[in-house]
Amino acid sequence: MTDESLMTAAEVARLAGVGRAAVSNWRRRYQDFPEPVAGAGSPAFRRSEVEAWLRAQGKLTALEPVDELWRALDAARGESPIDELAAAVAERLAGGRTRVPPEVAAALDAVAALPADEVMDALVNRVFARQQLSPFATPPDLAELMVELARPVGATVFDPACGTGALLAAAARAGAHRLVGQESDAWVGRFAVPRLSLHAEADVVIGDALRFDAFPDLRADTVVCDPPFGYRDWGHEHLVMDPRWEYGVPAKTETELAWVQHCLAHAKPGGTVVLVVPASVASRRSGRSIRQTMLRRGVFRAIVALPPGTLRSTGIGLQLWVLRAPDAEAGGPVLLLDVTDLRPQRRGQVDWSGLRDAIGASWREFAETGEVAEVPGRRRVVEPIDLLDEEVDLTPARHVPTPATRVDPSALDTQAAHIAELLATIRDLLPQVAAGGRGDDTTVTVNELARAGALTLTHAVSRPATTEEGSGPLVLTGRDVATGRPPTARLAEAGEHEPIELEPGDVVLPVVAAGDGRLRPMVVDEPGWVLGPNLHLLRPDSRRLDPDFLAGYLAAAPSPRALSVTVSGIHRLDVRRAEIPVLDLDAQRRLGEQFRRLRRFRDALRRLTELGESYTDQVAQGLATGALTSET
Repeated sequence: MTDESLMTAAEVARLAGVGRAAVSNWRRRYQDFPEPVAGAGSPAFRRSEVEAWLRAQGKLTALEPVDELWRALDAARGESPIDELAAAVAERLAGGRTRVPPEVAAALDAVAALPADEVMDALVNRVFARQQLSPFATPPDLAELMVELARPVGATVFDPACGTGALLAAAARAGAHRLVGQESDAWVGRFAVPRLSLHAEADVVIGDALRFDAFPDLRADTVVCDPPFGYRDWGHEHLVMDPRWEYGVPAKTETELAWVQHCLAHAKPGGTVVLVVPASVASRRSGRSIRQTMLRRGVFRAIVALPPGTLRSTGIGLQLWVLRAPDAEAGGPVLLLDVTDLRPQRRGQVDWSGLRDAIGASWREFAETGEVAEVPGRRRVVEPIDLLDEEVDLTPARHVPTPATRVDPSALDTQAAHIAELLATIRDLLPQVAAGGRGDDTTVTVNELARAGALTLTHAVSRPATTEEGSGPLVLTGRDVATGRPPTARLAEAGEHEPIELEPGDVVLPVVAAGDGRLRPMVVDEPGWVLGPNLHLLRPDSRRLDPDFLAGYLAAAPSPRALSVTVSGIHRLDVRRAEIPVLDLDAQRRLGEQFRRLRRFRDALRRLTELGESYTDQVAQGLATGALTSET
């Protein structure tokens, strides 16, 4: 491991097991923290110096063997890109003799006693995270669920968009002996062969399965697939006469139905196909005739509507389609299952145990008996002819019985009490004003205040990468400021740029004004946030300038010279030209307190509106269905 290997601040955070903001704090608080040796917006540090400092501070503990392997790869990336090194290591783990640097070979010896598939899975996950590809990988729990729906998988299993082989590996654990895959991305596919060879005979070919079918004669026992979706450049113009389109030529916008038919074409008669599709595929008008033909041919066995946010890469709703390649026994009822109510709190954070129980129990009963008891809002078994209406909409929610309206009176009582509290708060905050005035105030621009040292003005130099999960600091965005809500997005640990940390008392406002030309500044009151894109940061010296006064005046009386209207009608802000009246600090604080009360008044009104609408809707629904009755 070379002592001159460099690492970014984000990698320092990962090494120490802390968030990115902690590294920034260390750089400010500790004079002996290693100085960066490269990069301005993205500083780099010598690994040897960082590790020595972390050990001296007691912040670097002994690493597990897999962590040591990753560090060895990270340090050796000067010889080759880390993805190439990781692929070589994967081949070595599978028994190959691919050359790796000596320090990596030594780290491999340290993990020799561990199960090779576990080491390889950990390696693949870390490389995908480094390359920011992890959101596009099939989650292991989803792979297991899909294979569960395909049981018994038979001897040969095919995945025409296999990625690193997650679905095929799950099939091998379920008893498959031959694994066949195709993957369009050469680097991603390079991981699949060694990963799968640990489980069974594997044959993976690199290439676009729709444009260049590498296995035209293959008829597998089971086909599983989590295909890419949402793109149109899939070769539609050149594949119009392709024999795979047994159920109809897919429209250019129906990439998913092209994948569906590709999978069916590679399943033996009576073979099972399980794949993931966006929920819109079940209802889009352009795919109606193909869905109709598939129903008439008895292809559908089950359609499962998954919760939005099941995948990290997208918040759209997804469905699992369980299909059967036509044979003498084709036909029969279709299970429609809706588990969209089991939605994750955050995208990608799914209760897989609960999801598997809800889906698995219904599927097993249906697979064994061909029927299952109807559950309102959850499941129903229908005959294909009942789905052959004008729209051929296969969305489960359209066909399962509507559940009875449930109203929780105790929850309504709690909401009513909260509404009463808000009404009292609003009454107390109601401004009490009278006629009066200060006359014409002398004004000073924000730029002049910055020159005098009364405030500092800055903005984010780059767009920080954000995520909806993880342990990174919260990122304040333009939407948060415009709505007056606290941030929810977090700084991605893979980010390479130094974040701008916010402090209580900072005034943040968008680069673009609201549609009415008004500004919506926010006064930060929580530590630990970082500045998002398209935002100005004004940090007043509290000994000379009150932040609530500054924010309130910018919102109430923005200088016309600070705003310009683009040809598209957007009001852009040059905050340096905004004007602020010159008042002594006591007068600023008195006026700032009034502005702060007005801000609290507006926030309370917004919360009251949201809660009142929810309460009204629930009560109205309860009265309409008879679940509630009026006491008067």
